[in-house]
Amino acid sequence: MKALQLVAANDLQLKEVEIPKVGENEVLCKVWSTSICGTDQHIIDNYYPGYWPKSFPIILGHEWSGEIVELGKNSDKFGWNVGDRVAGIANVGCGHCKNCLEGRWTICLNYGKKDIHQMYGHITNGAYAEYISVSIKSIAKVPDDMSHNLAACMDPISIALHMIERSGLKIGEDVLINGSGAQGLYSVILAKAMGANRIFISGSGSRLMKGAELGAIPIDYKKENVVDYIMEATDGLGVMRVFECTGTELGINQACHVVSRGGCISTISLPKDDVKIPIRQIVLDEIDLHGSRANPNTLPRAILVADQHIEALDSMITHVFSIEDYQKAFSIFNGRLEDSLKVVIKPNGFEK
Repeated sequence: MKALQLVAANDLQLKEVEIPKVGENEVLCKVWSTSICGTDQHIIDNYYPGYWPKSFPIILGHEWSGEIVELGKNSDKFGWNVGDRVAGIANVGCGHCKNCLEGRWTICLNYGKKDIHQMYGHITNGAYAEYISVSIKSIAKVPDDMSHNLAACMDPISIALHMIERSGLKIGEDVLINGSGAQGLYSVILAKAMGANRIFISGSGSRLMKGAELGAIPIDYKKENVVDYIMEATDGLGVMRVFECTGTELGINQACHVVSRGGCISTISLPKDDVKIPIRQIVLDEIDLHGSRANPNTLPRAILVADQHIEALDSMITHVFSIEDYQKAFSIFNGRLEDSLKVVIKPNGFEK
């Protein structure tokens, strides 16, 4: 089968490899769509040496959708059938440690241990391939009216949902979303669906305008002081919830200075290096700072929400390429060219 294999740092190649064998409690899926994530390029660039990946070569890709073509032993007992349309996520915990038993399997205590824990496209072969064999714990069925391209985005959408739920958002609260990339824009849709009042979003360019189109109040951080804007708009009180999606020191510190006393910052951003934060203010104002890792138990609910907002979410998929055109796909995604947002690669070509 064709697959995008990272053979060494900064060396992604289209290779011909064997179709993976399906294991117990796994399914073999034909991959129809794989969405590019910023983490993919970070892994290619060797941001996390020895961590993601553990070794080379590895097939990248963790935002995907496809169709079950083969069942592993026992998979049918859990309701899976050949022909099921599914969306996948990256993480599969060991299922036995304290964190997994509490439902927090994205912080599995056996993380990274071979044959015990999987993280597709990071330490386990992923979905830039014609086929992928995955645990049934990492997939969910998608409705017939949802395209495979959108279903491939269920991983990041469910990650945004986990971030918002971690914050404890209550109906009627004002929020700031820092960053107008895909995760920030998904957060606009989700925060609105979960009852937020005014939704401010900081960013710039066409992505910020997309946030406004989705119903958020745009703040161009290149032209305005985000902290001053928020404090004026809230009569000096700040917002109760901030969703940090930039991964920059500027964005993270802005979050600390616009959140209300007793409020919460929930972040999915992953800076390359540690950043300084105003810890004295966080303590004195009793600000909750929540790290949010991936999407434990949110995939099925994210699919339900997405199914009610298909038109808006489909509009964020701006480019689609065959797997043979992967270099152009990554170039457009990384360069944010042609007003790109979500860029999808089709390992098995385009559906008829």
